[in-house]
Amino acid sequence: MKSNTNKNLPCAIFGHNYIRSKTNIDYTVELTCTHCDVVVVTDDNGNFDTNTVTNTQLKDTLQKLYRLKQRTLKTKAS
Repeated sequence: MKSNTNKNLPCAIFGHNYIRSKTNIDYTVELTCTHCDVVVVTDDNGNFDTNTVTNTQLKDTLQKLYRLKQRTLKTKAS
């Protein structure tokens, strides 16, 4: 059995206590646990999908690329 820290202990015993943290454009809901700060996203069917590190890294990279593209378009237009 995996050892739990004191922060994750209530979640291991009683389960997560999710609150809605964000509603996305595609009507999926982001939920965050009040005890251990785990973030999950609901899909179209209402099932939970954990937000993996690779997804957040991909999102950050896409944001950087978009900003870089916008900056280069402004310099070409000037």
